[in-house]
Amino acid sequence: MKFKKTSKGSSPVINMTPLLDMVFILLLFFAVSTTFFHAGAIRVELPKATSSAESKNELVRVIVTNDNKLFIGDKPVSEVDLHAALKDAYDMAKDASLVIEADTNSLHGIVVMVIDAGKLAGFEKFAIATEEPK
Repeated sequence: MKFKKTSKGSSPVINMTPLLDMVFILLLFFAVSTTFFHAGAIRVELPKATSSAESKNELVRVIVTNDNKLFIGDKPVSEVDLHAALKDAYDMAKDASLVIEADTNSLHGIVVMVIDAGKLAGFEKFAIATEEPK
């Protein structure tokens, strides 16, 4: 039995395509699973406070602008529809906290109205968003 000799000139080749595919899949996984800072499109100048705490449960954001317009998340809401909108938000997330992001120049009465509507909607946890002084 005679075997043919193989040429010694060929060397093994490492294919990099599967390695690059895995690197890109891991990169995509970490990019999607990372929690991003939520910067709203509505500009509000929050009041400054030196003592603050971060909430650990789900949040429903109510924004009061400097011209006293109301937003739940990024959707505008009238004062008349505020209670119904907050009730819908509460029904979707029973354990959520109501966070009020009121502009420094907004009226105190509007903020009190939002708190009252939140209590009537069923919220038990409230927070006023502030900004740490620089």
